[in-house]
Amino acid sequence: MKILAVNIGNSRTAAGWYSNGKIRRAARTESVSPVILETVANGEIPDGICLGSVVPKLNTTWTRLVRQTFPRVPVLWLDTDLDYGINLDLKRPDQTGHDRLANAVAGAELCGTPCIVCDFGTATTFNLVLARRGFVGGVIAPGFGMWFTAMGQRAAQLPKLKPGGIKLPTGRNTEEAMRLSARWGFRGMVTEILWQLSKACGKKEPIVCATGGYARKVLATAGLKIPVYPDLTLHGLARIYELNRG
Repeated sequence: MKILAVNIGNSRTAAGWYSNGKIRRAARTESVSPVILETVANGEIPDGICLGSVVPKLNTTWTRLVRQTFPRVPVLWLDTDLDYGINLDLKRPDQTGHDRLANAVAGAELCGTPCIVCDFGTATTFNLVLARRGFVGGVIAPGFGMWFTAMGQRAAQLPKLKPGGIKLPTGRNTEEAMRLSARWGFRGMVTEILWQLSKACGKKEPIVCATGGYARKVLATAGLKIPVYPDLTLHGLARIYELNRG
């Protein structure tokens, strides 16, 4: 099947073209426009479209754009009544972000179980999938960008900085000190969360993978050798469509 997967996030929307078990091409945009759909389709018509969103107020608009662009193509929105191919061992699956559900599905398929999928986006999520219980939840933490935003907004004398790396033994001015807090503090948060979640896997060591816009930047400064799959969420959305195409 040829599937158009669309992931509507807080900072941007991603779209991917899935065929023969892989995302073949993908694009991302900060605007709400059908251009990204046309770009990824590249003149082809998909057999189906799967959408996931963590921004409910945009769902109606994206539904309209998708149907205008591909009026005869079946459209599937994620919800908790679907077949995910794995169990959802969650207290409130209806409150779980669509991106986390898609990440769990893709992580289990591409990496096996147990696995931990780290998504370094606007927020940072850690999603744990076990062999028998399936997706058992995980941890939601501030994103790398939030680290700088929170300090700049809540402290009068601290500047508003854009995320960036730094390699110094100590911060000798305000900006350097803030950047070091993000470098060391964020790394410490990630490693501690991974260690705690790993304990839930018992004796078997979990496979860890990552995705999200900040993934490569964070992992490069954290010294963590974790494979990055830029289109992991899109892959998961497409697989969910395949599982429910009937």
